[in-house]
Amino acid sequence: MTAAPWLVLAGALAACKGKRDTGTEARPVEPAPPARDAAAVVRDAGVWPGFEKLPITAPLRQVTLPSRPDQPRFDVVGPVVLGDVAVVGSSQLGFAGVDWKRGALVWTKPAGARLAPPAVGGDDIYLIADCTTAPEVPPGELLLGCMRTVTEGGADTAHVAIHGKASAVEEHSHAVGDQRVYVEGEHVRWVRGDRAVAIDLTTGVATAASADAPPLLATYRGKTYDAAAIHEHDGARLLGLVHLPRQVPMARFAAVSGRSGAPEIRLLDASVLNNGLGQAAWDAVPGIAVLAHATSPVGDVALAARLDKTLRHDYIVGFSANALLRWVYPLPELTRTEPIGIALGLDDERAPVAVVVFHDGDVVSILPELSSPPTAPGAVRGPSENATP
Repeated sequence: MTAAPWLVLAGALAACKGKRDTGTEARPVEPAPPARDAAAVVRDAGVWPGFEKLPITAPLRQVTLPSRPDQPRFDVVGPVVLGDVAVVGSSQLGFAGVDWKRGALVWTKPAGARLAPPAVGGDDIYLIADCTTAPEVPPGELLLGCMRTVTEGGADTAHVAIHGKASAVEEHSHAVGDQRVYVEGEHVRWVRGDRAVAIDLTTGVATAASADAPPLLATYRGKTYDAAAIHEHDGARLLGLVHLPRQVPMARFAAVSGRSGAPEIRLLDASVLNNGLGQAAWDAVPGIAVLAHATSPVGDVALAARLDKTLRHDYIVGFSANALLRWVYPLPELTRTEPIGIALGLDDERAPVAVVVFHDGDVVSILPELSSPPTAPGAVRGPSENATP
């Protein structure tokens, strides 16, 4: 990153503007094919404009999940990661847990036609979807779906019907738009478009709730700052926080700009103190939009980017916390209508050792780590060995 006056950064930002569902038996599915080593696949990404000098990578492992192509693919959700398992889902496969370290399918769970994104809270994974049967709910209440609670290994620990008074949840039942799920204490908050409900973990009772995303908070010298308030009206996409050693926490954004002639995506950081200080990354990548992202606890980030308007050139790009461009991975060249999901696999020190990508409705790709080499300027991790005297 190179230090820059906040006015320059601001200009850059402005320019880029209680009842159980009894249908818990798993549906029969075909065994998943064995994980294939995609590192051996040669990709001629140099034919994509702007990719000639980028560091191209390939997946460490790749898993194609069993699915039911005779079913409509309404929803494609995930991944979220708990330990060694990444959880994904679609209307064609239900939910699935994939061991991202080994590249293997470890469990599946049935689901109805519509699904919400899986969520993790503590040692539990919460799976929300249409019920596979129609459980009874009290008179005057609406059934919104069913929620299953499972462990990392796939063991069921709870399964409840989601229901609430019609006057409180009817708008949520008809809402459309992006879905998000947050685990908050004794409740799971399910957001659908601009409507949300809070679901009691024990009873499944749903009540109306706020659809706002949780604040992105940073603490510095005993004070707490809301990173989302720094550029709440700018067109740049807020990615998360950057915590580099001996530095003020920064809010990290991805901004799309056409100032150099061709559209490009660049990382921009702004101090959470909101004091006008910021910095921009040297490295930029070509692209017209950011489709998805995942950020590590210290600020390493993986982005799903769209190169152009053909809808055939999407790719994953990885940056370390100090904004060093680590690699890019071009996704298969096809007309892509399904969303792309990204999560990070972390080690015991909470450093990102893999990027888990769910794409094209049934493929999980595990990509290399994001952390900078130990000797790189601004690297979060120190060298693993002492230098030779």
